[in-house]
Amino acid sequence: MQRILVIDDDELFRDYLAALLKRAGYQVRTLPNGSAVDAAVQAEPFDAVVTDLFMPLADGIETIRAVRKRVPTLPVIGVTGEVEQENDPCRKAMTVLGAKVVLSKPIDASVFLTTLREAISARA
Repeated sequence: MQRILVIDDDELFRDYLAALLKRAGYQVRTLPNGSAVDAAVQAEPFDAVVTDLFMPLADGIETIRAVRKRVPTLPVIGVTGEVEQENDPCRKAMTVLGAKVVLSKPIDASVFLTTLREAISARA
């Protein structure tokens, strides 16, 4: 069973993603921010990481850097509640650092799951 690490400071959204992923057949671990991501990816094998962009302690950009340092090939999907803007520097930074895509909240569940499956398949 594939394992997904979900990192988001919004507890309701984090729980929603965890429930969605579990129903889709994934094992899920959650974190409230990216400050512990290095220890998490070192301790457990994950097939993908889903991270929010704006969080306290360690944001999505810092989270992606930590993931890339520890497991360079691990797929990362960014999510954000910010209004989607094509030229947003924070979104752009996430993709430059290695996020496969940055999705806007509220996410479309089918688009999210398809994107996740494609990211995991591309790694294999």
